[in-house]
Amino acid sequence: MKTRPLGSTGLDVAPIGLGAAQLGSSEYEHSKEIVFRALDLGVNYFDTARGYWDSEIKLGKALKGDRENVIVSSKTTGKTKEEAANHIDESLKRLQTDYIDNYHLHAMADMDDVNVRLGGPLEALVEAREAGKIRHIGVTGHTDTKFLVAALNRFDFDTFLVPLNIIEREPLTELIPLAVERNIGVTVMKPVATGLLPAPLALKWLMNQDIAVAVPGATTVHEIEQNVSIGQLDDYTLTAAEEAEVAEWTTKLATERCRICTLCLPCPSDIGIPGTLGTDVLYNHYRTMGPEKFGQFPWEQSRVEDERSMREGLIEKINDHAACDSCMQCEARCPYDLPIVSMLRTMVPNMQDMLDIWSKESAKV
Repeated sequence: MKTRPLGSTGLDVAPIGLGAAQLGSSEYEHSKEIVFRALDLGVNYFDTARGYWDSEIKLGKALKGDRENVIVSSKTTGKTKEEAANHIDESLKRLQTDYIDNYHLHAMADMDDVNVRLGGPLEALVEAREAGKIRHIGVTGHTDTKFLVAALNRFDFDTFLVPLNIIEREPLTELIPLAVERNIGVTVMKPVATGLLPAPLALKWLMNQDIAVAVPGATTVHEIEQNVSIGQLDDYTLTAAEEAEVAEWTTKLATERCRICTLCLPCPSDIGIPGTLGTDVLYNHYRTMGPEKFGQFPWEQSRVEDERSMREGLIEKINDHAACDSCMQCEARCPYDLPIVSMLRTMVPNMQDMLDIWSKESAKV
Protein backbone atom coordinates (compact mmCIF):
# COMPACT_ATOMS: atom_id res chain seq x y z
CA MET A 1 0.00 0.00 0.00
CA LYS A 2 1.16 3.51 -0.77
CA THR A 3 1.59 5.44 2.45
CA ARG A 4 0.16 8.82 3.45
CA PRO A 5 1.59 11.38 5.90
CA LEU A 6 -0.15 11.40 9.29
CA GLY A 7 -0.50 15.15 9.57
CA SER A 8 2.64 16.82 10.88
CA THR A 9 3.72 13.86 13.05
CA GLY A 10 6.42 12.78 10.61
CA LEU A 11 4.82 9.34 10.46
CA ASP A 12 3.80 7.70 7.19
CA VAL A 13 0.84 5.34 7.39
CA ALA A 14 -0.68 2.77 5.08
CA PRO A 15 -4.25 3.98 4.39
CA ILE A 16 -5.82 0.80 5.77
CA GLY A 17 -4.96 0.01 9.38
CA LEU A 18 -6.41 -2.40 11.91
CA GLY A 19 -8.86 -1.45 14.62
CA ALA A 20 -8.17 -3.78 17.55
CA ALA A 21 -11.50 -3.70 19.41
CA GLN A 22 -12.57 -6.99 17.85
CA LEU A 23 -9.35 -8.71 18.95
CA GLY A 24 -10.80 -8.69 22.44
CA SER A 25 -13.50 -11.14 21.37
CA SER A 26 -11.37 -14.11 20.30
CA GLU A 27 -8.72 -16.35 21.81
CA TYR A 28 -5.16 -15.12 21.39
CA GLU A 29 -4.11 -17.62 18.72
CA HIS A 30 -6.94 -16.48 16.48
CA SER A 31 -6.33 -12.77 17.01
CA LYS A 32 -2.58 -13.29 16.50
CA GLU A 33 -3.17 -14.70 13.02
CA ILE A 34 -5.13 -11.60 12.08
CA VAL A 35 -2.36 -9.29 13.32
CA PHE A 36 0.37 -11.35 11.64
CA ARG A 37 -1.50 -11.34 8.33
CA ALA A 38 -2.03 -7.59 8.61
CA LEU A 39 1.72 -7.13 9.04
CA ASP A 40 2.42 -9.36 6.03
CA LEU A 41 0.11 -7.21 3.92
CA GLY A 42 1.78 -3.94 4.87
CA VAL A 43 -0.54 -2.66 7.61
CA ASN A 44 1.50 -0.42 9.90
CA TYR A 45 -1.17 1.41 11.97
CA PHE A 46 -2.86 -0.42 14.86
CA ASP A 47 -5.52 1.32 16.92
CA THR A 48 -6.51 0.03 20.35
CA ALA A 49 -7.66 1.31 23.76
CA ARG A 50 -7.76 0.27 27.40
CA GLY A 51 -11.53 -0.03 27.01
CA TYR A 52 -11.31 -2.63 24.23
CA TRP A 53 -11.27 -5.53 26.68
CA ASP A 54 -7.88 -7.30 26.52
CA SER A 55 -6.99 -6.12 23.00
CA GLU A 56 -3.97 -4.15 24.25
CA ILE A 57 -2.53 -7.31 25.79
CA LYS A 58 -3.10 -9.38 22.66
CA LEU A 59 -1.84 -6.67 20.34
CA GLY A 60 1.27 -6.07 22.41
CA LYS A 61 2.08 -9.76 22.45
CA ALA A 62 1.56 -10.13 18.69
CA LEU A 63 3.54 -7.00 17.76
CA LYS A 64 6.46 -7.59 20.08
CA GLY A 65 8.93 -8.48 17.32
CA ASP A 66 7.77 -5.69 15.01
CA ARG A 67 7.34 -2.81 17.43
CA GLU A 68 9.78 -0.44 15.70
CA ASN A 69 8.09 -1.03 12.33
CA VAL A 70 4.55 -0.17 13.37
CA ILE A 71 2.54 2.72 14.75
CA VAL A 72 0.43 2.00 17.82
CA SER A 73 -2.46 4.14 18.98
CA SER A 74 -4.26 3.86 22.31
CA LYS A 75 -6.61 5.95 24.43
CA THR A 76 -7.79 7.02 27.86
CA THR A 77 -11.24 7.93 29.11
CA GLY A 78 -9.71 9.32 32.31
CA LYS A 79 -11.41 12.34 33.86
CA THR A 80 -8.54 13.40 36.11
CA LYS A 81 -4.81 13.89 35.68
CA GLU A 82 -3.99 10.99 37.98
CA GLU A 83 -6.41 8.64 36.25
CA ALA A 84 -5.10 9.50 32.76
CA ALA A 85 -1.48 9.12 33.90
CA ASN A 86 -2.27 5.71 35.40
CA HIS A 87 -3.99 4.66 32.18
CA ILE A 88 -0.89 5.52 30.15
CA ASP A 89 1.31 3.42 32.41
CA GLU A 90 -1.17 0.55 32.29
CA SER A 91 -1.32 0.72 28.49
CA LEU A 92 2.47 0.68 28.23
CA LYS A 93 2.59 -2.42 30.40
CA ARG A 94 -0.21 -4.19 28.55
CA LEU A 95 1.27 -3.34 25.16
CA GLN A 96 4.75 -4.46 26.31
CA THR A 97 6.36 -1.30 24.96
CA ASP A 98 8.33 1.70 26.21
CA TYR A 99 6.30 4.20 24.18
CA ILE A 100 2.98 4.64 22.41
CA ASP A 101 3.03 6.54 19.14
CA ASN A 102 -0.40 8.20 19.41
CA TYR A 103 -2.31 8.50 22.68
CA HIS A 104 -5.80 9.98 22.67
CA LEU A 105 -8.26 11.60 25.01
CA HIS A 106 -11.03 9.16 24.16
CA ALA A 107 -14.73 9.75 23.39
CA MET A 108 -15.10 13.49 23.86
CA ALA A 109 -18.85 13.72 24.37
CA ASP A 110 -19.91 17.35 24.98
CA MET A 111 -18.58 20.75 26.04
CA ASP A 112 -18.54 19.79 29.72
CA ASP A 113 -16.35 16.87 28.73
CA VAL A 114 -14.10 19.12 26.64
CA ASN A 115 -13.64 21.45 29.60
CA VAL A 116 -12.81 18.60 32.00
CA ARG A 117 -10.58 16.55 29.69
CA LEU A 118 -8.57 19.52 28.45
CA GLY A 119 -7.62 20.18 32.06
CA GLY A 120 -5.92 17.53 34.20
CA PRO A 121 -6.12 14.59 31.71
CA LEU A 122 -4.49 16.64 28.96
CA GLU A 123 -1.79 17.75 31.40
CA ALA A 124 -1.04 14.08 32.04
CA LEU A 125 -0.64 13.43 28.31
CA VAL A 126 1.62 16.45 27.85
CA GLU A 127 3.84 15.31 30.73
CA ALA A 128 3.90 11.78 29.35
CA ARG A 129 5.01 13.13 25.98
CA GLU A 130 7.79 15.11 27.65
CA ALA A 131 8.86 11.91 29.43
CA GLY A 132 8.92 9.93 26.17
CA LYS A 133 6.06 7.62 27.17
CA ILE A 134 3.91 8.83 24.29
CA ARG A 135 4.99 10.62 21.13
CA HIS A 136 1.88 12.34 19.84
CA ILE A 137 -1.36 13.53 21.44
CA GLY A 138 -4.76 12.95 19.90
CA VAL A 139 -8.45 13.21 20.66
CA THR A 140 -11.45 11.10 19.64
CA GLY A 141 -15.19 11.61 19.53
CA HIS A 142 -18.28 9.69 18.45
CA THR A 143 -20.86 12.46 18.86
CA ASP A 144 -21.38 15.87 17.23
CA THR A 145 -18.10 16.92 15.62
CA LYS A 146 -18.45 20.47 16.95
CA PHE A 147 -16.99 19.20 20.22
CA LEU A 148 -13.88 17.96 18.45
CA VAL A 149 -13.63 21.26 16.60
CA ALA A 150 -13.81 23.04 19.96
CA ALA A 151 -11.06 20.81 21.33
CA LEU A 152 -8.83 21.41 18.29
CA ASN A 153 -9.29 25.16 18.71
CA ARG A 154 -8.03 24.99 22.29
CA PHE A 155 -5.00 22.71 21.93
CA ASP A 156 -2.63 21.72 19.13
CA PHE A 157 -3.56 18.07 18.87
CA ASP A 158 -1.44 15.99 16.50
CA THR A 159 -4.20 13.60 15.44
CA PHE A 160 -7.85 12.78 15.93
CA LEU A 161 -10.06 9.72 15.44
CA VAL A 162 -13.64 10.13 14.24
CA PRO A 163 -16.42 8.05 12.64
CA LEU A 164 -16.64 8.62 8.89
CA ASN A 165 -18.39 6.51 6.28
CA ILE A 166 -20.88 6.67 3.43
CA ILE A 167 -23.69 7.40 5.91
CA GLU A 168 -21.90 9.44 8.59
CA ARG A 169 -20.37 12.31 6.62
CA GLU A 170 -20.61 15.16 9.12
CA PRO A 171 -16.80 15.38 9.64
CA LEU A 172 -16.41 16.41 6.00
CA THR A 173 -18.23 19.70 6.62
CA GLU A 174 -15.94 21.46 9.12
CA LEU A 175 -13.74 19.05 11.07
CA ILE A 176 -11.69 17.52 8.26
CA PRO A 177 -11.22 20.80 6.35
CA LEU A 178 -9.87 22.24 9.63
CA ALA A 179 -7.50 19.28 9.93
CA VAL A 180 -6.26 19.76 6.37
CA GLU A 181 -5.69 23.48 7.04
CA ARG A 182 -3.70 22.77 10.21
CA ASN A 183 -2.02 19.56 9.01
CA ILE A 184 -3.58 17.40 11.75
CA GLY A 185 -3.54 13.65 11.20
CA VAL A 186 -7.01 12.30 10.39
CA THR A 187 -7.72 8.72 11.45
CA VAL A 188 -11.12 7.14 10.87
CA MET A 189 -13.19 4.65 12.85
CA LYS A 190 -16.52 3.03 11.91
CA PRO A 191 -15.54 3.06 8.20
CA VAL A 192 -18.09 0.34 7.38
CA ALA A 193 -20.75 1.61 9.81
CA THR A 194 -20.28 -1.24 12.29
CA GLY A 195 -20.69 -3.85 9.56
CA LEU A 196 -23.78 -2.41 7.87
CA LEU A 197 -21.92 -1.38 4.70
CA PRO A 198 -20.10 -3.68 2.26
CA ALA A 199 -16.44 -3.18 3.19
CA PRO A 200 -14.93 -3.00 -0.34
CA LEU A 201 -17.30 -0.24 -1.43
CA ALA A 202 -17.19 1.65 1.87
CA LEU A 203 -13.39 1.63 2.07
CA LYS A 204 -12.92 2.58 -1.58
CA TRP A 205 -15.25 5.56 -1.06
CA LEU A 206 -13.29 6.51 2.06
CA MET A 207 -9.94 6.37 0.27
CA ASN A 208 -11.11 9.36 -1.78
CA GLN A 209 -11.53 11.56 1.31
CA ASP A 210 -8.90 13.74 3.02
CA ILE A 211 -7.86 11.16 5.60
CA ALA A 212 -4.59 9.48 6.52
CA VAL A 213 -5.78 6.05 7.67
CA ALA A 214 -8.97 4.10 8.31
CA VAL A 215 -8.98 1.44 11.04
CA PRO A 216 -11.68 -1.16 10.29
CA GLY A 217 -11.79 -4.13 12.62
CA ALA A 218 -11.47 -7.72 11.45
CA THR A 219 -12.73 -10.99 12.93
CA THR A 220 -11.03 -13.24 10.36
CA VAL A 221 -7.92 -13.30 8.20
CA HIS A 222 -10.18 -13.07 5.15
CA GLU A 223 -11.61 -9.77 6.39
CA ILE A 224 -8.21 -8.14 6.85
CA GLU A 225 -7.19 -9.39 3.40
CA GLN A 226 -10.35 -7.95 1.86
CA ASN A 227 -9.84 -4.60 3.61
CA VAL A 228 -6.19 -4.30 2.60
CA SER A 229 -6.97 -5.20 -1.01
CA ILE A 230 -8.76 -1.86 -1.29
CA GLY A 231 -5.80 0.03 0.13
CA GLN A 232 -3.58 -1.66 -2.46
CA LEU A 233 -5.54 -0.28 -5.42
CA ASP A 234 -3.64 2.05 -7.75
CA ASP A 235 -6.79 4.04 -8.50
CA TYR A 236 -9.56 4.77 -5.98
CA THR A 237 -11.88 6.41 -8.50
CA LEU A 238 -15.41 5.04 -8.11
CA THR A 239 -17.03 3.64 -11.21
CA ALA A 240 -20.46 4.86 -12.27
CA ALA A 241 -21.93 1.63 -10.90
CA GLU A 242 -20.14 2.15 -7.57
CA GLU A 243 -21.34 5.75 -7.35
CA ALA A 244 -24.89 4.49 -7.86
CA GLU A 245 -24.39 1.87 -5.16
CA VAL A 246 -23.10 4.50 -2.75
CA ALA A 247 -26.25 6.54 -3.40
CA GLU A 248 -28.41 3.48 -2.78
CA TRP A 249 -26.75 2.73 0.55
CA THR A 250 -27.00 6.38 1.57
CA THR A 251 -30.74 6.32 1.00
CA LYS A 252 -31.27 2.86 2.48
CA LEU A 253 -29.47 3.53 5.76
CA ALA A 254 -30.48 7.16 6.25
CA THR A 255 -33.19 6.11 8.69
CA GLU A 256 -31.55 2.85 9.83
CA ARG A 257 -28.07 3.83 10.98
CA CYS A 258 -27.53 5.27 14.45
CA ARG A 259 -24.99 8.13 14.25
CA ILE A 260 -24.10 7.77 17.96
CA CYS A 261 -24.94 11.44 18.49
CA THR A 262 -26.38 10.64 22.00
CA LEU A 263 -29.17 13.22 21.59
CA CYS A 264 -31.70 10.45 22.29
CA LEU A 265 -30.48 10.25 25.90
CA PRO A 266 -31.23 10.08 28.76
CA CYS A 267 -33.41 6.99 28.53
CA PRO A 268 -35.81 6.57 31.50
CA SER A 269 -35.30 2.80 31.23
CA ASP A 270 -31.51 3.27 31.32
CA ILE A 271 -30.97 1.66 27.91
CA GLY A 272 -27.65 2.66 26.38
CA ILE A 273 -29.25 3.40 23.02
CA PRO A 274 -26.21 4.74 21.10
CA GLY A 275 -23.98 1.89 22.28
CA THR A 276 -26.63 -0.69 21.47
CA LEU A 277 -27.57 0.60 18.03
CA GLY A 278 -24.29 2.14 16.96
CA THR A 279 -21.26 0.46 18.54
CA ASP A 280 -22.27 -3.06 19.62
CA VAL A 281 -19.21 -5.06 18.55
CA LEU A 282 -20.53 -8.52 19.45
CA TYR A 283 -23.91 -7.94 17.82
CA ASN A 284 -21.99 -6.94 14.71
CA HIS A 285 -20.15 -10.27 14.92
CA TYR A 286 -23.46 -12.12 14.94
CA ARG A 287 -24.91 -10.06 12.10
CA THR A 288 -21.90 -10.48 9.80
CA MET A 289 -21.01 -14.08 10.68
CA GLY A 290 -24.46 -15.60 10.84
CA PRO A 291 -25.52 -18.04 13.61
CA GLU A 292 -23.45 -21.02 12.46
CA LYS A 293 -20.11 -19.24 12.19
CA PHE A 294 -20.91 -17.27 15.34
CA GLY A 295 -21.17 -20.57 17.20
CA GLN A 296 -17.91 -21.83 15.69
CA PHE A 297 -15.95 -18.68 16.48
CA PRO A 298 -13.07 -19.17 19.00
CA TRP A 299 -14.54 -16.92 21.67
CA GLU A 300 -12.47 -15.58 24.52
CA GLN A 301 -14.48 -17.09 27.36
CA SER A 302 -13.82 -14.27 29.81
CA ARG A 303 -15.24 -11.87 27.22
CA VAL A 304 -18.37 -14.00 26.83
CA GLU A 305 -18.89 -14.26 30.58
CA ASP A 306 -18.66 -10.49 30.96
CA GLU A 307 -21.13 -10.09 28.13
CA ARG A 308 -23.85 -12.47 29.27
CA SER A 309 -25.27 -10.69 32.29
CA MET A 310 -25.08 -7.31 30.55
CA ARG A 311 -26.97 -8.57 27.52
CA GLU A 312 -29.58 -10.40 29.58
CA GLY A 313 -30.31 -7.15 31.38
CA LEU A 314 -30.42 -5.22 28.12
CA ILE A 315 -32.95 -7.64 26.63
CA GLU A 316 -35.13 -7.32 29.73
CA LYS A 317 -35.11 -3.51 29.48
CA ILE A 318 -35.93 -3.49 25.77
CA ASN A 319 -38.75 -5.97 26.30
CA ASP A 320 -40.37 -3.72 28.90
CA HIS A 321 -43.09 -2.60 26.50
CA ALA A 322 -44.91 -0.55 29.11
CA ALA A 323 -41.89 1.67 29.67
CA CYS A 324 -41.01 2.15 26.01
CA ASP A 325 -44.55 2.52 24.69
CA SER A 326 -45.46 5.13 27.25
CA CYS A 327 -42.27 7.10 26.74
CA MET A 328 -40.90 7.41 23.18
CA GLN A 329 -38.74 10.35 24.31
CA CYS A 330 -35.77 8.96 22.39
CA GLU A 331 -37.59 9.06 19.05
CA ALA A 332 -38.85 12.56 19.70
CA ARG A 333 -35.25 13.71 20.28
CA CYS A 334 -33.58 11.82 17.40
CA PRO A 335 -32.55 14.31 14.67
CA TYR A 336 -32.46 11.50 12.10
CA ASP A 337 -36.04 10.29 12.72
CA LEU A 338 -34.89 6.78 13.52
CA PRO A 339 -37.58 4.32 14.70
CA ILE A 340 -35.45 3.64 17.76
CA VAL A 341 -37.86 1.48 19.73
CA SER A 342 -38.60 -0.88 16.84
CA MET A 343 -34.88 -1.00 15.98
CA LEU A 344 -34.07 -2.09 19.52
CA ARG A 345 -36.81 -4.70 19.57
CA THR A 346 -35.69 -6.08 16.22
CA MET A 347 -32.33 -6.84 17.83
CA VAL A 348 -33.82 -8.88 20.70
CA PRO A 349 -34.33 -12.25 18.91
CA ASN A 350 -30.78 -12.16 17.59
CA MET A 351 -29.38 -11.18 20.99
CA GLN A 352 -31.29 -14.05 22.59
CA ASP A 353 -29.89 -16.40 19.95
CA MET A 354 -26.39 -15.15 20.79
CA LEU A 355 -26.95 -16.08 24.43
CA ASP A 356 -28.36 -19.49 23.48
CA ILE A 357 -25.38 -20.23 21.23
CA TRP A 358 -22.89 -19.29 23.95
CA SER A 359 -24.75 -21.47 26.44
CA LYS A 360 -24.65 -24.47 24.10
CA GLU A 361 -20.96 -23.99 23.35
CA SER A 362 -20.16 -23.67 27.06
CA ALA A 363 -22.03 -26.91 27.74
CA LYS A 364 -19.71 -28.72 25.29
CA VAL A 365 -16.57 -27.66 27.14
